[in-house]
Amino acid sequence: MADKQRGFTLLELLVAMAILAMTGVTLMRVSSEHIRSVSYLEELSVAAMIAENQLQLVRLETRWPPKAKAEGQVEMAKRKWKWRQETLETDDPNFRMVRVKVSTEDNPDQVVSTLTTFVGRRDD
Repeated sequence: MADKQRGFTLLELLVAMAILAMTGVTLMRVSSEHIRSVSYLEELSVAAMIAENQLQLVRLETRWPPKAKAEGQVEMAKRKWKWRQETLETDDPNFRMVRVKVSTEDNPDQVVSTLTTFVGRRDD
């Protein structure tokens, strides 16, 4: 009666290790993409808040018409941001379109968020 050996062959172990390695690489790639997406969404949210804040300040202004162009810097979420505001005429002389573009200070040419609103002349 021959002794039966128990266990895995070398080939089976190599196949199992290859599967485990591919799974590990895939999990690392998915985790990396998730982290990148979360940081992008955070950047987008903060930039949108900055744009909304600037538009609220324009709505509170008593000057008519609003400044044609304005720009500035603000610090939020431990980062420095740059915003640019432009005011455009509309068909109705009592309204102006105001657009605010926000970018990071280290990459001012890449706009992260753009927000547009319309403001009307106040009857004071």
